Amino acid sequence: MRVLVTGGAGFIGSHAVDSLLARGHEVLVVDDLSTGKRENVPAGAELAQLDIAGPELVAAARAFRPDAVSHFAAQASVAVSMKQPQADATTNILGGLNVLQAALESGSRQLVYITTGGALYGTPEYLPCDEEHPIRPESPYGLSKWTLEQYLTMLAPPSLPLKVLRLANIYGPRQDPHGEAGVVAIFAGRMARDEPVVIFGDGEQTRDFVYVGDVVHAHDLALAHPDSFAVNISTSQGTSVNELFGLMAAATGYRQPAVHELERAGDLKHSTLANERARRVLGWAPETPLAEGLRQTIESVRSGALTPDPSPGARERGGG
Repeated sequence: MRVLVTGGAGFIGSHAVDSLLARGHEVLVVDDLSTGKRENVPAGAELAQLDIAGPELVAAARAFRPDAVSHFAAQASVAVSMKQPQADATTNILGGLNVLQAALESGSRQLVYITTGGALYGTPEYLPCDEEHPIRPESPYGLSKWTLEQYLTMLAPPSLPLKVLRLANIYGPRQDPHGEAGVVAIFAGRMARDEPVVIFGDGEQTRDFVYVGDVVHAHDLALAHPDSFAVNISTSQGTSVNELFGLMAAATGYRQPAVHELERAGDLKHSTLANERARRVLGWAPETPLAEGLRQTIESVRSGALTPDPSPGARERGGG
């Protein structure tokens, strides 16, 4: 199979590329390297460095002629979306529509859309949120990701099955410990350098932490599925930020107390997603215990986190 992967130099996308190559597929990575890293792209994959919102994407897809398009690329920061909603919409909506156009014009036979879960459902009416939960985004990020899903559902023809994976909070190796990254990577990086760790709010906010390897497995299963679907990819278990801090402090030997700051606009208090539909439709289930996933992530971050943080204002993101 020939697979075009947008965002394939990024955290989750690069792990998906590794798995695709290991399974014998041909891969074209499309990434502008604004947040992705060239070193994340393995030698067996071709890299096209370009913006998904630009016309070059369609030309690259036509030349590659993929059997499948997997769309990982996104503006994925809640905080950035609150400050720069136009930029968020340009990447997540207009860029996503360009990905659809590329899939259609290149003859792709399926489209996998990697999106958020918690930021779609908003403040939960019940936990864990299943796919039937009302969609009520509370940030431009959540709104833009939902808007694209609606566009894709409306515009993708029957000849292009749409597979939607709504992710909980993903963590693991290659997640950037600097800047606006996930809480696990930021905590690991700052603990490795024995720097202060900041938690926004009281730390009792809960998140559903899923290891990146389990997400990659879900993506592989999605490519093998013949039909359209939308499923949550999650553990269905909530972990508070305070609990996460304690687990990681114990694993790293970190002795400083957390520093608490004010809550941020757009962040949810609680987010846990039900995964029964993914179990039923894909035969998927999370396999990596949190303690083991944290161990692997900490080891990975330690190997490259012992330099000063280039963005001292980096803090726990808390969204998802």
